[in-house]
Amino acid sequence: MPTTPPEPLLLLCGGLSRRMGSPKALLNYRGQSLIARQLADALPHRPVWLAAAGGHYADTDGAVYLPDALPAHQGPLAALLPALQRAQQHGHRGLYVLACDTLLQPQAVIRVLQQAHHSAAWADGVVLLADGNRPHPLQAHWSAKLAAPLHTYLNAGGRKVMGWLSNIPCQQVAMPPAWPPLANFNTRADFNRAVALLEQQEQA
Repeated sequence: MPTTPPEPLLLLCGGLSRRMGSPKALLNYRGQSLIARQLADALPHRPVWLAAAGGHYADTDGAVYLPDALPAHQGPLAALLPALQRAQQHGHRGLYVLACDTLLQPQAVIRVLQQAHHSAAWADGVVLLADGNRPHPLQAHWSAKLAAPLHTYLNAGGRKVMGWLSNIPCQQVAMPPAWPPLANFNTRADFNRAVALLEQQEQA
């Protein structure tokens, strides 16, 4: 019997990183940039697409760079639209999304998200990780069916991720208890704390 090809992973790595002061994708963990670490984890299992807003990173061989739908860093939805359109073109029902500012590994995130793979939101909307009442829509599974309505939303001037999510089917999946401090970071101090916590967890 034919097998279903693995759904792709979109890594969002084109942010301006103003508060961090340097590209988050190039933050170093144990001698490896975050983006190289994420690619090493994901590429053996599925296609990886990079939304880098026209940029390019070292150590990303094997990944496919996608352009944003809009110029001048207009937010993650502009990066998501070309990926959803490409997913449709390649016959994928959806794709996984992960922002690069995390110490969580892609395949671990995907395994947790797949707990909801029979849900209506998996087929038609977004299944996202959540930390208590805090949703993480950029650590999620997005249905390829969202390509057309997202195109309409962006053309109407919409840019807000949570505003968009309020109009589509969504389901939250709780993060494992150890994950929230590692999930994302905006400053160097945030990143250093996340690294210290991950090292503690790995030594436990």
